[in-house]
Amino acid sequence: MKPVRTLMVVIGLLCVSSATLFAQATGDYRSAATGDWGTAATWQRYNGSSWVAAPAPPTGAETITIQAADSVNINVAVSITDTLRNQGRLAGGVNLTIADGGTFQHDRDAGSLPLATWSTGSTLLMTGVTATTPDNRNQNFHHVTFNTPGLGANLNMGWDSVTIGGNITVINSGASRWQMTAPAAGDSSLITLMGDVIVTGGQFSSNGSGNANTRITIHQYGNVLVTGGNFSVSRGSQGSGTGSTRWYLHDGNFSMSGATTQNSNAANAWFIFDKAGTQSLTLGAGNTLTALPLVVNSGTTLDMGQSELFGSGRFILNAGATLATGNDGGLDSAVRVTGTVTLDTSASFTFNGSVAQITGVAMPAKVNNLVINNAAGVTLSQPTTINGVLRLQAGVFDNTIPFTLGPGGSVSMEGGSLLHPLSVDLIDETVPGSFSVAQNYPNPFNPSTTIRFGLPQRSRVSITIFNLLGQVVATPFEGTRDAGVHELQFDASRLSSGVYLYRVKADDAVQVNRMILLK
Repeated sequence: MKPVRTLMVVIGLLCVSSATLFAQATGDYRSAATGDWGTAATWQRYNGSSWVAAPAPPTGAETITIQAADSVNINVAVSITDTLRNQGRLAGGVNLTIADGGTFQHDRDAGSLPLATWSTGSTLLMTGVTATTPDNRNQNFHHVTFNTPGLGANLNMGWDSVTIGGNITVINSGASRWQMTAPAAGDSSLITLMGDVIVTGGQFSSNGSGNANTRITIHQYGNVLVTGGNFSVSRGSQGSGTGSTRWYLHDGNFSMSGATTQNSNAANAWFIFDKAGTQSLTLGAGNTLTALPLVVNSGTTLDMGQSELFGSGRFILNAGATLATGNDGGLDSAVRVTGTVTLDTSASFTFNGSVAQITGVAMPAKVNNLVINNAAGVTLSQPTTINGVLRLQAGVFDNTIPFTLGPGGSVSMEGGSLLHPLSVDLIDETVPGSFSVAQNYPNPFNPSTTIRFGLPQRSRVSITIFNLLGQVVATPFEGTRDAGVHELQFDASRLSSGVYLYRVKADDAVQVNRMILLK
């Protein structure tokens, strides 16, 4: 017995079906019977007021609906540049191309996605799934959009060794969630996401329940943009640590507001910032940060702005990584998670707020580089050893609580200043008759040398090191010193061998000498 055809009622330019509500336009097509795509009798065409027999098959440049009762065999090459909405069945997907700007809308539960060519700029739009995923989900789609308000079960796309060339957008997932993959126990999945993950509603994660002892690796090269719903790294069971999820963010930024995030594999699932450069983490208002586990890899600068990270997730800043914060409470306010917190002593920190900041006692007592770039000023919260470069870019760095330069440490004056200048020792109180700068000694040197200068009166002094291109490579001292003979120890551990110029300026008097670093 032939299945009952889906009831459709035309009301003006709206078509109400058992699957979706959508507007009709002149020239739209729908299936009229089971048959071949290339046969006109398979189709009806909307003439602006009613559906009539189609004079020819659709070309793919129209909005086309395969009705629930019909099965259409694609027996000719078809390129979809508008929308193909499937409520029934399709065969012959090898002849189908979803072209740039074209959309395939899966407007039914279960069924099958066509094994089509998914061109750059094409979209898979999931709308009608309620309880069972369609077959043929493991394909290299471009854009993928989930808008399934009737979803009543947690479902996954079963992706493994696929590349999603564009964006993933989650609009609505009903009472349940969409997951990217669900490998069998002891198995693994590898997914590459070239575009953004955009969540405005619904729930989305890498995996879900029943994925114990699995290994999931996701490489993403776009942004994470969450403005609602629930976006999580791992949901359900993944073996409480026997399984693992690594979601690498190789490019792009992470932004979340008005949303929830959690992690059901607290021991072994996290996001990894992994760009050779700067990435931003923006946590806006209205979030429920149950657990947002984050790792920052070497070579990456994670700029958190004013954000504050809460929840039970972990936060790991690896050696060679940099954490930047504009929060007035410094590290104490920026990272407030109750899970594992590891800030490597070979990591670097940047304070770049717009109001006065403290570094916070959460910052390690030993750091690599420390950057002060806040016109409103930054105050050091505990004695700190700086083994790299203290870069004073803007504002006053209050070092009333002192810092110590490690064996390779140095200070670079780049527009900021120290509240208490570095030590320049007065070695002779005898007042010289004029300003003078002696040749540094030893010279050549490796890696440190002494710069001696005489002041006939109390003066504002700056000492600057240049390379032979005239570029400033260090400013080891700026401050006021009394009359007499002074010495400064300059450590050039971070510089390469070569000839350098050192300039000593005392008020309006200036002298420049050469020095040679031989390593």
